[in-house]
Amino acid sequence: MLKTLLALALLAPPAATHAPPALDWAPCPDSGAVAVDCADLPVPIAGPGGRRITLKVARLPATGAKRGSVLVNFGGPQGDQIAVLRSRSRIFDEIRRSLDVVTWDPRGYPGLSSPVLACDWAFLRTPPLPATQAGLDELSAANRARGERCRATDPELFDHMGSDSDARDAEAIRGALGEGSVNFIGTSYGGVIAQAYARLFPHRVRTMYVDGTGNHSARDWERELVAIARDVDGLMRRFFDQAEPGAEQRWRALVAGADREPVPAPAVNTRYDGTQLRFLAFAKAKDGPARWGELAAAITAAENGDASGFAPRGRDPHPGLPGGGVKECLDFPRPTDQRRLARTTGRLDRVAPNTGPAFPLAWHLPTTCTGWPAPVANPPAPLPRGLPPLLGAGTWLDHAATARVTAQVPGSRTIRHDGPGHNLFAGMANQCVIDLVSRYVTTRALPPAGTTCG
Repeated sequence: MLKTLLALALLAPPAATHAPPALDWAPCPDSGAVAVDCADLPVPIAGPGGRRITLKVARLPATGAKRGSVLVNFGGPQGDQIAVLRSRSRIFDEIRRSLDVVTWDPRGYPGLSSPVLACDWAFLRTPPLPATQAGLDELSAANRARGERCRATDPELFDHMGSDSDARDAEAIRGALGEGSVNFIGTSYGGVIAQAYARLFPHRVRTMYVDGTGNHSARDWERELVAIARDVDGLMRRFFDQAEPGAEQRWRALVAGADREPVPAPAVNTRYDGTQLRFLAFAKAKDGPARWGELAAAITAAENGDASGFAPRGRDPHPGLPGGGVKECLDFPRPTDQRRLARTTGRLDRVAPNTGPAFPLAWHLPTTCTGWPAPVANPPAPLPRGLPPLLGAGTWLDHAATARVTAQVPGSRTIRHDGPGHNLFAGMANQCVIDLVSRYVTTRALPPAGTTCG
């Protein structure tokens, strides 16, 4: 039967296809000192033949003989990718000798693409982990109401905001550029979009670089959460390794006490429980030795009854993230059963005694996405076979997770930076990484295994 169906498919006339629209390049609005071209590209919201939205696509033209393009998403997730390209143009100097550098303001987000969802894109506090099913149900109802206010703007667009939709938009851009394959640079959350593209269009990938990204290609998400918890705890242990003797034991006692009775933080008019202290402490520890003294002082002060030293600088004093979860809630699993959530957080407590579940994918996403009024559209899944070797890079914070992505593709490499920070290529503008990425994207040449960049 299968052979018969294949034979019929080969004999059948090809389905009607629509040639991608040409891009009509013109200077971007308010392009400033950096010459950036822009064009409008209509793309379907959900599939061929349906309603279309308009992406604003931008390019830094090649400065030499053009041999192709590279698509870039800088992460966030956020909508102002074109503005970021303008501000980071110098990191592409070598790439631009032979390639156009192309980005786009993603669908739905504030930026130059349209329409824009009318959502609250500001900072969103992370709710406490619910202790009962009733507590999870109450949280789900609040999240659903928050999501519905955003969804009311444009329900169809809201339901198609996952990274899989971004990947299809990237494929539409590739078609409009008239190129048979794509070079893709995805930094931070842009690496999640790159992984979605690799799953959907593996035959179109020429090169793919991911930097400081999460492993959205895990086969078992619970195991991935355990791996992330160990990564986070390991970075926190770097702080304890240089702290005074007994600091780690004191920290665990402080957290346990805060779980029983939150510690006042009078300078910011709040109180912190143990999970909040873990989250805020890691935010300082991940920045490296420059903030380790500040963290040590905050621990001592909290032991004496004042946790104000854990408050972040210049923003809401509580743990949280910006963006409202409009994309993330469609990209990651979300809990419906409090007992299962409690088993997961208990497991993370055991494997990572200093930090436990106090990281975004185990705490913020589950508590802000449960009850979301659109289903998960782009869950984590392994990368397919047949991809060309990938290149990755990561710091203390994210090398391990990035390497779990690239390790799925034989021959891939992941550059290690032995230090703090995030987003080596675009955020930190590490020249060693820039040189290696430029060489890879233009020639497909990978660095040796075990390459490090200081």
